[in-house]
Amino acid sequence: MNTLFSEKQQKAIESIWILGVIIAVLQISCYFIDSYGPDNVLYDYLWSVQTWFLESLIFAWYFYKNKILLKGLIIQLLFSPYYIFKKDWPSFIDYHFNFDNSALIYQVIDVLSFLTPILLFAVFYFKAEAKPNNISKIKATLIQMIFILIFSVTISSDPDSLYSVIGSFSTSNLYLKDAIVSIIFMIVSLKMISVLVGFFYLSNRIYQVKQILNPLDEQSVSTSFFKLSFLISYPILLLSVLDMGSSALKVSFSFSSIAFSTLFYITANLLVLFICGRFFATLIQYRNFTLKRYFGVVNTLAILPIINLASFFSLLLFKKNLETTNSYIDKLKQNRNVHLIIYVALLILYYTYHYFSLKPDYRTFEPLYKLLVFMISVILLARFKWSTKVIPFLAVVILYYADLKAFFDFADGLWPFIQKKLISFVWIGTLATFIIYYIIDYFLHKCFYTPYFEKQNREDFETYIDKFQ
Repeated sequence: MNTLFSEKQQKAIESIWILGVIIAVLQISCYFIDSYGPDNVLYDYLWSVQTWFLESLIFAWYFYKNKILLKGLIIQLLFSPYYIFKKDWPSFIDYHFNFDNSALIYQVIDVLSFLTPILLFAVFYFKAEAKPNNISKIKATLIQMIFILIFSVTISSDPDSLYSVIGSFSTSNLYLKDAIVSIIFMIVSLKMISVLVGFFYLSNRIYQVKQILNPLDEQSVSTSFFKLSFLISYPILLLSVLDMGSSALKVSFSFSSIAFSTLFYITANLLVLFICGRFFATLIQYRNFTLKRYFGVVNTLAILPIINLASFFSLLLFKKNLETTNSYIDKLKQNRNVHLIIYVALLILYYTYHYFSLKPDYRTFEPLYKLLVFMISVILLARFKWSTKVIPFLAVVILYYADLKAFFDFADGLWPFIQKKLISFVWIGTLATFIIYYIIDYFLHKCFYTPYFEKQNREDFETYIDKFQ
């Protein structure tokens, strides 16, 4: 890990679990204050102060750990107007004073009080970290500011998105509900510190598009590196999917007004999902190459909560295959075919069950149709490198053809199309759908694919595998 981070970043990461504990405790206590605290001004301000402290501490942590205390304190204090003004002050001012365009004034104050500490954090952080010499100051500053803004809106996660998934397990028992909510906030806290570590990692790579699109270099993945990278990237991936997935897939082709803040939030999360998904999938593939083993269908479990422990411990605890590279290559095709057969069999079982679980009157050919699409997709993804650039988008077009056809309906003219569809939530939801499918198919590609399947060049592949030994 030391080779991937600067000395100052390493100091911030070494005891980051303490930050996670602090955030989890504050978030859980905020929940109990909000749910069970008396309805008075003191508890309202206690909730506000804790919320301010835990959110701003994320941005100050780097400076505190590197003994740059003043800068950390300045950043935290500059965040306080943002959280203070989010309370009832606008209502109080409107009640006692008569302002014209008060809504616009409050919106400007809200934006400025949020951007000021964020931009100062960017200045402090990137001055402390060295930038490449071959990039202009203006270009570097622009990249840094955009990167900081993306980081700032994706650092946290909406607990409701996670509660909607596991909340069905709760009962009327308040103790059980409190336990579930506490677990949710622990997971959200884990995601927050994971995003912070991811921010440190990517801040060293943001100046080159190639390094962003390929967030993990071709290198040996040690046990310690795999463990930490998995535990950091998976919470980001899971909660990004939960935050974006349900809303994107439900409103992809709906028509609703669009706000800039919502647009930026979704776009930022989609970028994080795209980069993190590629990192996570590549990490698993490179771990396979490092061990000189083909886990195939076991890898695919890595994306599923709880069940992914099987793939995690397999990739973590299995020792490197001591067979020669030639012997490893000889078994690759056979292993791929066996694992593909198992994966397709699981698909068949799932969609067959889905079809016959419905009453005869409600059965349609949609599950069987999806089964065919996904079977063909995974076979091509396991065989060809170009498949990740084609298969995800073809799958969306095929599966959502009727919706896309309705979306690109110009029957009312070009301007109504722009007004009703492009200036709406529709296009960003559609983009989210494409990216989610892309990440899933890219992950499957990395689970089953090796360059040898396509090029059939043993010498080149041996040289390639040597990079991971």
